[in-house]
Order: sequence, then structure tokens, then C-alpha cells
Amino acid sequence: MFYRSGDSGADNIRDIKTDDRSIWMATINGVIVLNKFTGELIRKFDISSKLTHSSINTILIDRSGRALIGNNEGEKLFMVNRDFEIIIAEGKMEGSTVNRIQSFAQGKDGSVWISTRGNGVFKLQNDSVSAIVRTNDLLSSYCYSILADYNNNVWIGHEKGFSRVNTATGSVKTFGTDFAKGGLCNPGGMFESPDHKVLIGTTEGLVVYDRMKDNRSIIPPFTNLNYITINDVKYDYQSVYTLPYKKYIIRLNFVGINFSDPEKVYYSTFVQDFNETWSSLNSIREIPYSLTDGKYKFNIITVNQDGSSQKNPLTFEIIIKKPWWRTWVAIICWVSILSGMVVLIIKIREKSQKKVQEYLETELEARTSEVVKQKGEIELQNLEITDSINYAKRIQTSILPDYGKLMDAFRDAFVIFRPRDIVSGDFYWFDRLDDDKFILVCADSTGHGVPGAFMSMIGSTLLQDIVTRQRVSKPSQILTLLDKQIFSTLNQNIELGVSNDGMDMVVCEFNLKKRHVRFASAMRPVIVVIGGESFYIKGNRSSVGGESAMEKFFDDQEYYLNAGDTIYLFSDGLPDQFGGSDGKKLKIARLKRLIEQVSDKPMGEQKELISKFYEDWKGDFEQVDDILLIGVRV
Repeated sequence: MFYRSGDSGADNIRDIKTDDRSIWMATINGVIVLNKFTGELIRKFDISSKLTHSSINTILIDRSGRALIGNNEGEKLFMVNRDFEIIIAEGKMEGSTVNRIQSFAQGKDGSVWISTRGNGVFKLQNDSVSAIVRTNDLLSSYCYSILADYNNNVWIGHEKGFSRVNTATGSVKTFGTDFAKGGLCNPGGMFESPDHKVLIGTTEGLVVYDRMKDNRSIIPPFTNLNYITINDVKYDYQSVYTLPYKKYIIRLNFVGINFSDPEKVYYSTFVQDFNETWSSLNSIREIPYSLTDGKYKFNIITVNQDGSSQKNPLTFEIIIKKPWWRTWVAIICWVSILSGMVVLIIKIREKSQKKVQEYLETELEARTSEVVKQKGEIELQNLEITDSINYAKRIQTSILPDYGKLMDAFRDAFVIFRPRDIVSGDFYWFDRLDDDKFILVCADSTGHGVPGAFMSMIGSTLLQDIVTRQRVSKPSQILTLLDKQIFSTLNQNIELGVSNDGMDMVVCEFNLKKRHVRFASAMRPVIVVIGGESFYIKGNRSSVGGESAMEKFFDDQEYYLNAGDTIYLFSDGLPDQFGGSDGKKLKIARLKRLIEQVSDKPMGEQKELISKFYEDWKGDFEQVDDILLIGVRV
């Protein structure tokens, strides 16, 4: 397999890495990714792919399969995941010069170490980049090669030597190459052999570091506290300092005595109940603290460049007493005073609440007595009103015609009459004029209850006068005369206001021998079943009574019926009833289907079926209006 792009920059390959499926090449003109098996180009990453520079020095494939890109002139570290998506690590690689990543190394703990030319070494941990501490302790900030050995020590190659960072302690040890004619460490020229020797390639040959022959300094430095200053007053070392309550500025001055290399001593401090963790190793030998009351235990440890330190840190305690108002005696006094105040307040409130309670109980008894008295009066008034309405019902019932007349005139008939209240605004009226003629009226007055009952009595009385006394039998004439007389009757006293009360009704004139029916309607439809087929017949769009400003017209409709045909007259109470599973109105269409289903049955059975359907439909809903349904069979 041979690859060549034809681009001189992309064909100038500086580094090559492979994973289980791809070949990654660092070039002067970006990162080239090839298929490991076919050699086909998979991806190319350069400035157009969000990189800050296309000149790539090196690449690292880490243990998770990501590719880390070492480019020039950038403060950010770019990575490419397994899906070939560019990821930017958190944090910046800032320094005194432009960043040029020279090489990568991954440690046993998964962290990645990054060497740069001029800005020292950076560490990638948990997708975040940070500079290593004490960069000035390195032999040089120009770092060309880097290696993380099996002990997790980091080896860094410079121009004329190399540095070793102990990641456990943070200490740094440097080595020159004077013994090797001052050879320069080459980029990527570090390797750890299977027997854990470190091999370093230089411009003057190979340097082999054998840690087994390394004369490490195993004598740790001795930690000495020179003195401490408490509010600018010097004190010699002692194990415990006890101070009265006050705010103090504490300064520690200490030194690590190391005869083999006095300059390579590092310090770490930890103050119990003040710091959360040990400080990182540094060369600072004087530290200030600002402290108030409490117990503080100071710990100081020194480490040489080989990571050796004393087993136990140097320790001492500073105890700053609490203020008197925070002592146990003071707290007990404060709690006693507060408890006494709380008890006193509770007693005062209880006394006040008792007075209020006694007053409320007295007022409640008086009000209860008044309410009981009013309740008795209201119940008596309700009883009187109910008795009056029940008596009105008896009067209204007595005015309605005898049901026997209806049964004498027709082969079969039924009347479903259900007032919403005790008395009803719906009413029926019928009478025989002679042997052949029979007048049947179904009426729905304005309102229901007592007002509707008054209208029904007026309507019954006027019908009795028009039909029985004046002998008018034509339905349209009956409606016209009734309309004028209702308006005249209800509006005699103009000074009391004009009444708009009226009624919707159907008037039917039957010729019993000829089975002929003639009817006129004011706002109410009629359902006629002829030969088993139902017909829905609308009426005129004018009510009887009410306003007289508009001119009203009532016309007659005539039908010849066969023996067994039926006619149904009804008010709007049944179609307007809410019920069913959805709580909607029954409506005319559903009533028409119900009548079609039962019209072939005897009228008594029809009444039972329609009544049961109504009860099932209504369910727990309230009755919304008076209900009247009349059915006759000729």
C-alpha cells in the first residue's frame, strides 16, 4: 500500500500512529486519517476543521481510543473521538511564548503529559488541561521529549539534559548531559525498556538510565521551625500555644536541612480545621495565617528531590480561646433568659386567648340562638309556601281535562306529564265538540314552577272559552284568537309594564270518523307515524302571546290517517334534558329515533319504554324543564 495526496504539505509526514482500524499521520498541513486495511482516506483535520494551526508535530492514541493532536500556535488541546468528532479539552495551555506541542506520554493512571517548546509541561486529567507546578524547577521550559515510566515518574528531555518529576510528591530532579558531550534531547527520543531502564536519545548518542544504579539520597531533610510570629511578636518553637480570644496574624518560618543538596528541598503544610488538604510541594519557607478562636494543629513536612521525607511531620498546636459570650456558662444563661421570656410570652398570650375565647363563646351562643330562631321561622315559611304550592297543584290538576275523554275518543293513547317543580308550565287540553270532532292541545308556557302554572291556567281558561263557548275548531283560528287574548289579558295595566309572557303549542283537530287530522303549531313540531314511517313536521316560527309588534301567521296542515297510525305532541322539556355518558342534551333526533322504535307497540307499553329511557338517560342529572309528551293512535 502506498499513499500520496499530491499536496507537498500533507505529504510531509512528521508522526504516525495506528489504532485497531485507522492510520493517523501528523503532517505540516493537518492530520490525515487512512483506513488501516484499504488505505482509503477517511478524514482530514486542519484549520477548516476548527484546528488553530495546520502544522502538526505529533499524535497520541490514548487508551480510550481518542487521538490527541499536537499542533503549533495554540492555547487549546484538540482531541478526536472514535466518531471522528473534534473535542476541545477544558482549560488553556498558557505561557510566556507561543505553544508548540512536541510530544505526548500517557501514565499508568490514564493522565496524559504534554511537552511544549518554551512553556514547560502540561497535564491532561479528566478532559481538563493544567500546567504542572513549579515549572521553574525543570531544567528548562523547552521540553522536546517526554515519557511516563512504570513508577509514574515523568521524564522530560531538554536541550542539554533532562528532568524527572516524581508525581507522587511533586519533587523535580534534573540531570545534565555534560558527560555525553552536551548532547541535545531529540523530540520523541525517550523509551522505557522491559526491564524498566529509561533510554534517552540525544544528538551525541544514547543515554541509558538504570534506576538500580541510581545513588538516591535516602536521608530525608530535617524539618526545623525557626520561629513563629503572633501579631508581629516572635516566639520560639513549643508544642502548644494557648492564646486569649482575639484575631491573630500567625507567621511560620521554617527550614528543611538537607546537606546533600540544600537548594533542592520542598515543603508542604496542612493546618487541621483550617485547610482541607495538604498544600502542593513548593519552596516557600514562610507562610502567614489569619486565625480567630478555635483549635488548630499545624503540620509541616519537607521532601528532597528524590522524594524522601521524614516519616512524621513536624507538628504543634495553637489554641485560641472562645469569647466569654460563647462559653458554656454564657450559653446556659442565654438559654435560661430566652426560655423565661418565651414562657412569659406564652402565659400572656394564653391569658389573652382565654379572654377572646370567652367573648367568642358568648357571641356564639347569642348568634346560635338567633340562627335557630331564624331557622324555625324559615322552615315555617317554607312549609307554608310548600303547602300553598301543593294546593296550587291540586287546583292545576283539577283544571286539566279528564284523561278518560282521550281514551274514549281514540283507540289508544298515553300522556307523560312530569312537572320539574310541584306545579308545571306545560299543560294539555282536549275536548269533544260533537261526535266527530275532537280538539287536542299540547302547550309549553313561558317559565316553569309557579309562574308557568299561572300561564297554564290562563291558557286552559282561554282555550275553554274559544273552543267550547265560541265553538271555534279550526286550529289556526284558535291560535290567532288565543294570541290576541293572552296579550290583551296580560297587558291590561300598561302602567305596570308590558308582559312578554306567552306559550308554544300545537292545536290538533281530529275528524274521528274520517281519520282526518288538521293541526296548526306555534313553535312546536309534530311527529306523525303513517303506515310505520315517521314524519317530522315543523310548526310556524311564532309563539302565542308575548310581544305583539310583529305580525304573526299560523297556517293549518292536514293529513288523512290509516287505522293504527299515531301522532305525538311534546314540549321542549324532553329534548332539552341533559344526560347520557357525555352529559349532553337528548335532542329531537334522538327522540324521533326512540319513537320510531316503539311506535308499533301498544300505547301503554310505549309510555313505559319512553319513561324508562328518560330515567336511564337523565341518570344523576337534574331535570331541567317541565316534560309533556302526548301520543294518540287513531
